[in-house]
Amino acid sequence: MSIQRHRNRLVGLLALIVALMPFSARAGQIGASMKVNGFTFINFDPSGATDSTANGISNNGHLVITVTKPDGTFTNYTATPAKTTQLNLGTTAMAFGSNSGNTIVGTQNGAAFFMTAKGSPQPLPSPALATAAFGINDKGQIVGQSTTGSGQMPGFILRNMHTPAITINAPSGANIVNAQGINNFGLIVGSYVGTDGQTHGFIANLSSARNGTLTGTAITDPVIPNVPGEPGATFVFSQLLGVNDAGVAVGYYGDSTTSQHGFIYDTNTGQYTFLDDPAEAFNNGVEVTQITGINNSAELTGFYTDGNGVTHSFIACPPYSFCPSYGSVLP
Repeated sequence: MSIQRHRNRLVGLLALIVALMPFSARAGQIGASMKVNGFTFINFDPSGATDSTANGISNNGHLVITVTKPDGTFTNYTATPAKTTQLNLGTTAMAFGSNSGNTIVGTQNGAAFFMTAKGSPQPLPSPALATAAFGINDKGQIVGQSTTGSGQMPGFILRNMHTPAITINAPSGANIVNAQGINNFGLIVGSYVGTDGQTHGFIANLSSARNGTLTGTAITDPVIPNVPGEPGATFVFSQLLGVNDAGVAVGYYGDSTTSQHGFIYDTNTGQYTFLDDPAEAFNNGVEVTQITGINNSAELTGFYTDGNGVTHSFIACPPYSFCPSYGSVLP
């Protein structure tokens, strides 16, 4: 199957899934397999820990998860619902992304790092002031955020370890850019601070880079739905956090109640579909779901908060799809 045919097949599958999905209902508990809008959710915390956030998922179905301890330090894992493995990272590190070769990227002590399978964390060779690496594709291309000498915080893409990074500038406003995810075709997604002082999503394509720079293209903010328990809520900000080879991205938006809700965004059509973890619950009037990653099986990952305000990780498989983390074709 050619790359283009494979891409078209993925686009068709995701379009069917998105078309079938209304806004999600509420129900479920930790450790249970729950279905909502056709997606099968499994909520879990590694090694019995709590306050976990799944930050990304690779095309082989492996998640990276950060657990926040009571003293504010972190422990990081690579995981599936069946198995978790602690990563050889310090207590200040956060793992944000991984690829099919099990190379992991993140931030540690205020600096971006990458770590190959069974290796130790290494600083990125470029840019010199890379503060966080958020995403990596199967080609080893890394995206993240850096800081300049003048205090700006543009995004970056590092194509390989032997050439300088490309700077990713904001579509408008202050040059504060988080490049969060990149697929195998060089499509980059993330967020930037606009002229209104709020955070919005952007997309960019590596092929459009010129003279070592790339400018993001702003996407239209979501028209948010009416959410039970949040009467009159209005849109405040949104972020794109991951993207697969079909050009289907994921992220979340924040509203005027300070709640956050997940969404799927099709970069091909501009269509948003809203989806929350079915176990999400209000705590002091606030509920949170962030969808942080999507892979080529349309498998989702992210985290949500329960009625005590504690965060838990999830993985979700769409209908009629093979999901590596589940190991079977789901009905």
